Amino acid sequence: MDKIKDFFIVSDLYKYRNLFFKLVYRDFFEKYVGSILGLIWAIINPLVLMGMYILLFSVILKIKFQHNDSHIDFGIYLFCGMIPWMSFQDSILKSSNAVLNFRNLIHQIKFPLSFLPLHLAVSSAIQECIALILFILFLAWHGDLQTQHLWLLFIIFPIKWFFTCGINFFISAGTIFYRDLVQVLQILMMTWFFASPIVYPLSKIPKDWLLFYNLNPFVHFVAYYRLALLNQGTLNIETLIYLSFSSITFFCFGLSYFHKKKSQFGLYL
Repeated sequence: MDKIKDFFIVSDLYKYRNLFFKLVYRDFFEKYVGSILGLIWAIINPLVLMGMYILLFSVILKIKFQHNDSHIDFGIYLFCGMIPWMSFQDSILKSSNAVLNFRNLIHQIKFPLSFLPLHLAVSSAIQECIALILFILFLAWHGDLQTQHLWLLFIIFPIKWFFTCGINFFISAGTIFYRDLVQVLQILMMTWFFASPIVYPLSKIPKDWLLFYNLNPFVHFVAYYRLALLNQGTLNIETLIYLSFSSITFFCFGLSYFHKKKSQFGLYL
């Protein structure tokens, strides 16, 4: 019965809603406390990163998503793929220390430990929503906004969020027992980034590799974000089903693993 009860996170969220909101608020604003520009850094940082990628891949290496791409067009395509990745990476990397950073709170207050990786996914999702709104406004101003498939965001966004939560649960529990995982994760995320068609078009991948390459869920997440925002690509129901199944599977197994291991956290903290 207790194992089944562990999966009803909604009841815990309601019961401990004030604590959960404080955790989300703390994660979202903590990095900007004391800085002069404050939340503006949330806009500046990704823009600077995008500028560096445009300089390297578009100007120097002359990589194009389409034959007639300008540097601005490349930047639009690039940022469209960066939006889902940045929030995903931010949440995953933070989850590696989710439990470790709150070891004192764990010993002082009784609360659902699943909140620790979960609130990071919520905080990153809020940042992604802000980035999406700003990007959509920019596309409208620049005259590139395509609304035919904009509704897809309401489907693909929660699918990606559940996928992120599932990995967060695995990582946050795993790093308690294997501290080297924190360092290994940096390498894995860098590899995953370049294994996804974010800074290069999918057409650059050899056909013989596509079957294996398409097993990477982020290949499809990026594709659907570009379809939703830029109307580039095609809608494939089978792919959506695959992503949905993968996300729910990761979420359930991740949550199950987290609850299985949480009773041992006290021995390692």
